[in-house]
Amino acid sequence: KNNFSSDHMILDVGCGGGEFLVQLKKEGFQKLSATDMDQYFDSSEDNIEFKKANFCYEKLPWADNSFDIVTAWEVFEHLENPHFIKNEIERVLKPGGTLVISMPNVFHIISRLIFLKTGDFPRWNKKNNHITVYTKSIFEKIFLKTFTLKEIKYFLPEFPYSIFIKMRSLWKYLPENIWTAHFVIYILQKPH
Repeated sequence: KNNFSSDHMILDVGCGGGEFLVQLKKEGFQKLSATDMDQYFDSSEDNIEFKKANFCYEKLPWADNSFDIVTAWEVFEHLENPHFIKNEIERVLKPGGTLVISMPNVFHIISRLIFLKTGDFPRWNKKNNHITVYTKSIFEKIFLKTFTLKEIKYFLPEFPYSIFIKMRSLWKYLPENIWTAHFVIYILQKPH
């Protein structure tokens, strides 16, 4: 919130259950919009604009230069056509606007070791629906062609999985960096 005003217009792409927007609402943000392929939450309850869209192939239902901030939390790795939605986000984002995206960190040391052994990343396997992997070069080709990278943040999640309960106390001492973090957040800016 420190970098953003409550007057900013914010769009959450792939909003899921709307938890992020509900939290923003509690923090005083009022101009909130959401989109997903299905409506998983009652947006009217919190006065959040929701528009359904298959954002792999359909244009986002907003005009050009509509939003100051667009977020996409754990979305791009699920998409059949992530290039399309990246272009749509660029279209609806105002010049100088901010794009915040997160995705699993493929550069995590465990991910690298598992890839060396099996040829698969642990978060891209037969049991989940992650289908797009972003290496550094692919990320640069897709996102940095039209956006400026402002910041990268790495973070460890809380571990809800029972196998990690005993390890949780050890994880808190690890630095959150490219080698240890489970997720990465990219903060990008559309040129003016």
